[in-house]
Amino acid sequence: MNETVPTRRPGRPRREESGDIDQQLVEAAIRMVAQHGPALTMNTIIAASGLSRKTVYARYPNKPALMAAVVRRMLDYGLEPLVIPERSDWRESLHAFVDQSLNEVCLPQAMTLRRLLMLNPTFMDEVKPRIEQVVVRRYMDPLVGFLNRLVQAGAIPPQDIGFAAEALTSLVLSESHRRFFQNDVDVANDPGRLDEYARKLVRLFCDGLLAKEG
Repeated sequence: MNETVPTRRPGRPRREESGDIDQQLVEAAIRMVAQHGPALTMNTIIAASGLSRKTVYARYPNKPALMAAVVRRMLDYGLEPLVIPERSDWRESLHAFVDQSLNEVCLPQAMTLRRLLMLNPTFMDEVKPRIEQVVVRRYMDPLVGFLNRLVQAGAIPPQDIGFAAEALTSLVLSESHRRFFQNDVDVANDPGRLDEYARKLVRLFCDGLLAKEG
């Protein structure tokens, strides 16, 4: 006896299918924006996604709506805290953390996110709280925990840990700002420059941590 495979009736896709389509579309848009910049057309994104124009425009009626979804997805990737690796010297642990942070915020994907946000100042105001949440959870929270452990272990003197973590995070982000506005974005082909900057930054920061208050 032959089994009949049930088929879904035409109409709207089920919720899980709709989610898969949205993910496929947004990920294609992220790839295309990284390759071609924010000026690419909807047709380019549609072709890269493998979806029909009807399917795409049913979800995102125009390019700004799709770019908003791209920005939200890119920000979602940064919500997991960055892990500070264990090293025999805590300064080397801090260097590894700063180096990885710099590489993240200076990579082409991060620069692409900046360009997308600059296209729509109103949308920038909308997602600003989410960006701040990403910065705190991804970089500042791990740093605060790490520095507190150093204080408890007697490796550094007691101090305003929150201020110290915010200051270091701001210095890391400022290098991303500098590279973006000076169009100095070729990080992947010259990682040594970021490592050198990370070492200088950590050396300066550690001198401040270990300094005795007057």
